[in-house]
Amino acid sequence: MSTEPEQPAYQNYPAMPPAQASPWSQATPPGAHGLPYGTQPPHGSQPVPYGSQPGYYPPPGYRPGVNGFAVASLVLGILGPVGGLVLGLVFGIIALVDIRRTGQRGKGLAIAGISVSGVWILLVGAFLVVGLFAAATDPDRASSSSYDIKPGQCFDRPTTSKGATVTVRDCATPHDAEAFAVEPVPGSAYPGLTVVESLGSRKCPDDSDRFLTPGLNYPDFAVHYLYPQESSWSRGDRSVICFFRRADGFPFTGHVKDTGLPYTADQKRYLDAVAPYDKIVDEEYDTATWSEEREVVGRSVAVLQKEIEVLKAGPWPTNAQSAIGDLVTAKQLELADRQRAAAATDSDSMDDALDDALDHDGSEVDLTIRTALHLPAR
Repeated sequence: MSTEPEQPAYQNYPAMPPAQASPWSQATPPGAHGLPYGTQPPHGSQPVPYGSQPGYYPPPGYRPGVNGFAVASLVLGILGPVGGLVLGLVFGIIALVDIRRTGQRGKGLAIAGISVSGVWILLVGAFLVVGLFAAATDPDRASSSSYDIKPGQCFDRPTTSKGATVTVRDCATPHDAEAFAVEPVPGSAYPGLTVVESLGSRKCPDDSDRFLTPGLNYPDFAVHYLYPQESSWSRGDRSVICFFRRADGFPFTGHVKDTGLPYTADQKRYLDAVAPYDKIVDEEYDTATWSEEREVVGRSVAVLQKEIEVLKAGPWPTNAQSAIGDLVTAKQLELADRQRAAAATDSDSMDDALDDALDHDGSEVDLTIRTALHLPAR
């Protein structure tokens, strides 16, 4: 803390000149100041005092100094938050006490310092109260659990976060994600991660198609979802939240629905080729018994054969042709696995065959093709 130099509480004065002899201090005849030697004072008279003492007076021109705490109080008060508001107030109070005790000057300075510091303290306090109130009532900065998110709301959520807390944003400002659907998880007991993840992976893509404008391409966005964990289930987190995020991870402004573009001929042909397969695979997940699932698998064989034919027919853009060939190879292996699953006589044999089919479904190659054709990921 830097303050103005304090003035001393006293002042040095030049030494007083030696006392001069009084013009009336002339030689006095003996006995003038008292009775003759050996003479007693008259009866009833008081003794003559022995040498009366002169009274003490301060040196001529003496003025008490200015109290240093008073000066410091005013300086700190003027500097405001930079100088230290509380110190300015405390120094002013100390100065008033000192001035009353020592008679120093500076009472006005101390009072001014206390007043200015008090005004600063009131202003800073009011600013803090207003700021805290604004932060607590600003809907764009409100944090909430993920299960409080509603379709159409935009929010921020770090990709590395595993918690359930998100920050709701105004969609007109930069944000990380936009929710487009809420899928309730059935049952009163937590069903496990496998079930809730499966619900999100199956429901959210379909919800996306219904949310976005049909016939338009949204290549820069990917579908994601938040699902309840066992720790949040007991706190009321019972839904899967489907949301959009940019494929490159950067924030965006506005609503995803407003960014759609018309499909090119190659984009539409590829989507038309793979869409029937995606639909019938989703249908497999909705079956209740293994025999019902085998029936759907049997119908998927013809669907997959048709997809292979369309993919082989071409032509495809140069940057996608090689990946299309790799996808055809993978799909032919998957076709053999599905034919084996459709012919299975028990659930274990069917499940083994479908596991092999899943390994040969070409999902990684599909992503390469979609990137080359500037299509969103599945």
